[in-house]
Amino acid sequence: MQFTQIPQQYAPLGGKLRYAVGQAAAGNIDIRIVDAAAGIADAAGPVGDGSALLGAKRFAAVTEAGFDIAPYLRRRVQFVPATGGTGFHAAAGRTVTALVEAAMTGGAVEAVSPARTFRPGAGSAEAPCLLTSMPLSRLIPDGTCDELTLLTDGPCTVTVTALAGDTTSAESYRAAEAGLHLFRLDLRDFPDAESLTVDAGACGTVAYAVIPARQEAVRLAWRSRAGSVEHYSFPVVQTAVVRSVRQQAYGPDGRTAATAETDRETVLVSAYEGRQVLEALAELTAAPEVWIADGDSYTPVDIATDEAIVQRHGTLSCLEIAVRPKRKTRTSWN
Repeated sequence: MQFTQIPQQYAPLGGKLRYAVGQAAAGNIDIRIVDAAAGIADAAGPVGDGSALLGAKRFAAVTEAGFDIAPYLRRRVQFVPATGGTGFHAAAGRTVTALVEAAMTGGAVEAVSPARTFRPGAGSAEAPCLLTSMPLSRLIPDGTCDELTLLTDGPCTVTVTALAGDTTSAESYRAAEAGLHLFRLDLRDFPDAESLTVDAGACGTVAYAVIPARQEAVRLAWRSRAGSVEHYSFPVVQTAVVRSVRQQAYGPDGRTAATAETDRETVLVSAYEGRQVLEALAELTAAPEVWIADGDSYTPVDIATDEAIVQRHGTLSCLEIAVRPKRKTRTSWN
């Protein structure tokens, strides 16, 4: 028994992760999908013990079996935006390392695939590269932060160059290993900068123009189709609406309000942007996770908008998006 098809390293979880295994004579094949990282770290047993099992399949009376393991792995991905100062930060939860075991039913394991690390995202990517849906030339308000997702094939050095008037300063940061890395740019580390470039070598370069921060602006962060966390500051709060639903009861004195649920919806408006930025912002309508970013604080929110207009003929375009808290506020009147 042997594997005849295995996905590439760092293949995206948004697509299919096809494996195939074959054997000489027809028979039952049992498949076990194992979280390799969890199994290796578990001192209670070797890779493949129950604590690391992600899923199992059985194929009856076959000589070859093909299957997709992506649905078993997607639920293991956890996105937590990076916090802290400028530099590399751990990409914990952003990838899943798995291997697959194959055996005859009731027998010992006969074939084990090489461990593969898979990343979130919908499209293929080849290291070294920058995983992003936003353009590489960006505006960023003073005092805010941005996050870049790098897929490297070896050690990586990132150089941040800040320009303030006639003064130029540069700082370098290094990741020693290949893999998926998060690089966080915190403008609080460059308080007087008018522009910055983040040069990640073969992964690419992102150029930032620093603009004044607006007190009423709301900065959103979201999971993109590229498998990254993107940021954008909406400069205008167009409306803020509070809606309440009261639960009423009847008593000796007639109708009374027992409890009320309050929901607050805020409509944000972007600046007039080019098509590439608006296409990236339109991902908010389908993003699985969205946060309001305020320094090192990320507050989860829901998106209440189902569609986004990214182009109007003959006019400049902006995008409107409605956000609301993840949970309604429940108030008791007793």
